[in-house]
Amino acid sequence: MKYYHKLGKLPKDTIDFFLDEILKRKVPNVPYQWILFDKFLNEEFLKIFSNSELKIQWNKGKIHPIQKVFYSEPNHGFRIHKDGLFCKSAMNTVLSCNNNDWVRWYDEDYINSIASVITSTNIITNNYGNSRDVNIAEYETVKFTEELHTEVGDVYTLDVDTYHSFKCIGTNPRIILQTKFENFPEFETITESLIKNSFSNLVKL
Repeated sequence: MKYYHKLGKLPKDTIDFFLDEILKRKVPNVPYQWILFDKFLNEEFLKIFSNSELKIQWNKGKIHPIQKVFYSEPNHGFRIHKDGLFCKSAMNTVLSCNNNDWVRWYDEDYINSIASVITSTNIITNNYGNSRDVNIAEYETVKFTEELHTEVGDVYTLDVDTYHSFKCIGTNPRIILQTKFENFPEFETITESLIKNSFSNLVKL
């Protein structure tokens, strides 16, 4: 697993709590959306997040933490991209998923050879942040180097500085809580730290 590492699982009551809170905040009839964490959700998260080496990143105005939930209804996902200009890693927690949902990573040279890459001078910017993108609309058939499947409750680290995409395939929505950390740490750095200590109630693999 070059681009991700599964840390363990959170218990059902923890997953159910965050899932219930997220669904209260979801915009109806929007098949793909980002749901930002607010102060309450962040405080509840910190009650069980026990790692003292990694600090959760906040946006520039310190208005909200860089914690969000990706909500994808079946047959929705996100095309091949890298995360924000300086982002290298993240930690994901699975609140809802299907057996066939996937995250895929791609060889950089291969993607550069078949697509036009949007550079930092022409970045896709929205209210949530930046993404380094490529102009491949039909990404499901693109050759990939690694694929991840998850189960509800899984907590895993992932490399977001390598081209990747994801897709919801099944009857349940794919609902993923993502946390990013201060100073844009490397994937290996957060993985090593979180293996030692992550959540007070994590059931390790």
